[in-house]
Amino acid sequence: MSAADTATRTTRLDQLGFPPSLSEALRVRCVGVPESARSRLEATGAELIDDEDAPIDAVVLSTRLPTEEMKQASNALASQVGRTIVLAHTGAERLAAELVRAGADAIVGEGNEEALIGLVDTDRTPTALLASFERRFGSSSGTDGRGIDHATGLPDLRSFERRIGSLADADEIPRVAFCKVASEKWNLRHPDAVVSAQRRRLATTLAHVAAAAKVETFATGTAEFGLVGPVLSPHDMERLGGRLVATAAMFRDRGLPLRMVIGHAGPESAHDAEELLDLARRAVEVAAVDGIRQVLGAEDLALGVSVTTELEAVVRLLDEVEPAMRAGRGHGERVGRMAAELARLRGCSPAAVSRTQLAGHLHDVGRAGLPAEAVGGPEGLTGELLESWRTFPARSAELLQLTAGPEVAYMARSQRERWDGQGFPDGLDGQSISEGARIIAVVHRIDLALASDSHVSASAIAEKLRSGAGTEFDPDVVATALEHLGELMDARR
Repeated sequence: MSAADTATRTTRLDQLGFPPSLSEALRVRCVGVPESARSRLEATGAELIDDEDAPIDAVVLSTRLPTEEMKQASNALASQVGRTIVLAHTGAERLAAELVRAGADAIVGEGNEEALIGLVDTDRTPTALLASFERRFGSSSGTDGRGIDHATGLPDLRSFERRIGSLADADEIPRVAFCKVASEKWNLRHPDAVVSAQRRRLATTLAHVAAAAKVETFATGTAEFGLVGPVLSPHDMERLGGRLVATAAMFRDRGLPLRMVIGHAGPESAHDAEELLDLARRAVEVAAVDGIRQVLGAEDLALGVSVTTELEAVVRLLDEVEPAMRAGRGHGERVGRMAAELARLRGCSPAAVSRTQLAGHLHDVGRAGLPAEAVGGPEGLTGELLESWRTFPARSAELLQLTAGPEVAYMARSQRERWDGQGFPDGLDGQSISEGARIIAVVHRIDLALASDSHVSASAIAEKLRSGAGTEFDPDVVATALEHLGELMDARR
């Protein structure tokens, strides 16, 4: 869309922010969606509606749509009422970002169609946060009904989940890990005889190595193994992980060492079985696309935004709006780093630190798609342009809801709420505002002060925070920030 188009387009405020509530069953209309993706959508229970007059919850627009048809679809987004979700294939991040600027509401990566269930189930937590999302491979076809995977002789996925549940019920949170073989041949549902034989040998060898560390091994998928260590520290898991990765490398995959990645989580990151499994799953999926670290703990997920199709597209959007903002390019990354540091200083769990950093990094992404004059901020804006700008927190939440989860989305939505209740979009006050949003508000002010004047003193920044404590900011969060202002400024750098 050209700058001239942006300048003359009339902004309809009823199309900005969150759309109306949805029906109980997910009903979608697919535009350019390949048959494989349609099948995955149907597998989630979604109803695919081809009738253009029938009511639906969303339009799913694939980035695989031919160029000419894509131009028409993109031009229609500005006037379309209702929700449009971009289904992006790997390599189409730039196009996905352009479609959001043109009026689409969110981005989901191909292969992660199940995330769309979040449209009708707002309590659903996505299974990955900072990763390229992958569909899981079930093991039911490889079990003998007695809790044993007959292809490897190891306990199966259900035994794995029961074991973790029983330990958690006894208030003994274990360390949990997923070991994933990064090989296309291994990830087939029905691997060939050579891979099947390798899998049996690898399973036996991994179980032997793990048992020496008093860790139990399970077959959780065709190319995946689960580990449960009732008493295993993060450091011990890193050492064990290194041995397991080296063990897998003794096997060959198309003439090269077999690559295995491991993600793990323990009691320092989660306090219940469901969250433990979710964090370990996120960690292994990040490791699978990281390309550098083959063993990754859940506590390390806070170190940065993962490289995923969905989040790469969102980061591209952020890169395009930040130059128009007062704080300039890199504002989101700086806020994310300071938000993570302040969350740690306030005693938040590693999982909460990770979510706070992600929300802080991407909190302004909802500015994409606003009229060009409104992107930079409220200064000098009046009337409809000012109201358009005030929708950006809700738009940020909309973009993050499906792939980053409701907690991250809620932080982004609440970033402009005030302690005294005079903020927007919901007029929340006090502790009804999520702690992550209250943290982001404080570090946002720090970054804005430093971006506006690189020579501003720490005492001047401290005075700005004190003047807003109890009105704009949570006074307790301000107190922590003032006590550790030097550390926050170091984190920003």
